[in-house]
Amino acid sequence: MKALIQRYQTMGVVALAIALPVLIFVLFGDQRQDPGLLERPMISGIGKLQSHNDYVVGNASNIWDSYIDLVHTKRDNEDLRRENAKLREENIGLQGILQQNARLTKLVGFKQQRPIYQLEPARVIAADMSPYFRVLRLRLETETDSIEPEMPVVAAEGVVGRIERVDGRYCDVMLSVDPRSKIDIMTQLNRSRGILSGTGDESKYEAKIAYLLRRDEVEEGELVVTSGRAGTFPKELPVGRITSVNAKSFGLYQEVTVEPIVDFSRLEEVYIITGIKDQTLKR
Repeated sequence: MKALIQRYQTMGVVALAIALPVLIFVLFGDQRQDPGLLERPMISGIGKLQSHNDYVVGNASNIWDSYIDLVHTKRDNEDLRRENAKLREENIGLQGILQQNARLTKLVGFKQQRPIYQLEPARVIAADMSPYFRVLRLRLETETDSIEPEMPVVAAEGVVGRIERVDGRYCDVMLSVDPRSKIDIMTQLNRSRGILSGTGDESKYEAKIAYLLRRDEVEEGELVVTSGRAGTFPKELPVGRITSVNAKSFGLYQEVTVEPIVDFSRLEEVYIITGIKDQTLKR
């Protein structure tokens, strides 16, 4: 478009600029040194026409260049958006890998700290979060026939629950916050004993300790661990932390609530404890 404007407009102006002086020379020759009355308007007109031509051609060139620049800028912006989207996707994937590595590292640390346990790895694939049935569905990482009901399930942080039923490579876990669950526990500091079970609160994961004597001294924030006396769970596995204590002025027992040590909403990998040393856990 720019070349087309320049080709025809410039050619016309050049032809006119050549023709007019020739015409003036033919008509007037060299009779006078100064431009006459007829020459002056012609010369002025030619100057204005040339100035107009330069202006039109220059503006057309600027408009065309600006259009090309906008096209290139839009293309560059689209390329940058695609590149940014790709980088964000790669960053999210990398964060997921790092988080998984951190979780697996914790599990490996749990195994290394307790070498006497026989552990079977499993992955959480589903959850039933009804307030009265706090259950996880697991898929075993390997084929095995060693998993049985009542076996304890743990995460890197501590107790998850116990096996409720088994179906091939799949099994259901009754969480420690299930109202049907009963775990023999003790407080870590004063070794006060009780039975932990879920409260059935539909809005949060929470448990309570039953049969904790009113005279036993317990504090908010104190760690609760397995006692090892009921036979299902080995001793000293973390279960949760005390969140509230209501020592009544009457009655035999006090009311104590516990927050589980494991964040069940983010749980992905667990271990099933199948035995201690070469002995199967008593059930």
